[in-house]
Amino acid sequence: MGKQIKVKGMRKVIAERMSESWHVSPRVVYTASVNMQAAIDFKDKLKVKYAERGVKITINHVFIKIAGQVLHEYPEMNASFEDNAIILHDDINVGLAVDVEDGLIVPNIKNVQNLNYPCIAKKTDELIEKARNMAVELDDIEGGTFTITNLGMLGVESFSPIINQPELAILGINKVIKKPVCIDDEIVIRPMMNLNLVADHRVIDGAKAARVLGRFKELLENPQE
Repeated sequence: MGKQIKVKGMRKVIAERMSESWHVSPRVVYTASVNMQAAIDFKDKLKVKYAERGVKITINHVFIKIAGQVLHEYPEMNASFEDNAIILHDDINVGLAVDVEDGLIVPNIKNVQNLNYPCIAKKTDELIEKARNMAVELDDIEGGTFTITNLGMLGVESFSPIINQPELAILGINKVIKKPVCIDDEIVIRPMMNLNLVADHRVIDGAKAARVLGRFKELLENPQE
C-alpha cells in the first residue's frame, strides 16, 4: 500500500469545486486551428513599444484584451447561470488560471473592456504575484465572468479545461507549433495553435459557441482590429 495524503486546504476546495462543475455543467469542447503569426508579430511590436515604460507584454495579455472584445460582442457569453436564471454581467472580468504550489488560483482582471494593454499587463502581473505569494484577496478571485488558461508553455497541444462556476465558458490556450498549411494554394510553414473553447450547453448552444470561437480566431489572425 502506498502513502496516503489527506486532501485538505486549497486542494480540498479545488476538488469540491471541480467535481461540482463536472456534474453541473453539460460542457462541449470546440476546437479551432489558429494561425498565430499575426498575433505573435503584434505582441512583439507591443513589447517593443512599451518596453521603455517597463511594461512587458505577453501573449496572455493579447488573449485577455481580445477576450474583452469578443465578450463585448457576445454578451450572452459574459454571463452566469444561477437559480435557473441567466445573469448578463455589465463588467467583463477575465480570470487567468495561475499555477501555485498546492493547486490553482484564478484571479480576474476587472473591467477588461475599459483597459489598454499597459493596464492589462500591470494588473495581470500584480495578480499573478499575489497568487504565487498566496496573498490574493477575496475581491481578486470573486466576480469573474470568463476564464483563460494557458498550458501551451508546458507543451500541451490540446486539452479541455473545466468551467469555473458559475461562468459559462473557459478558453484553453495551447502550444504554438510550426506546421505546413495551405495558403492561396501554396504550402507554407506557419506557427499554428489549437484553441479550445469549453462552453456550458445548458445556455450556450453549439452554433453560438462556434461563432464565439470563430471570432477569437478572426481577431488573433487580425489583431490590429
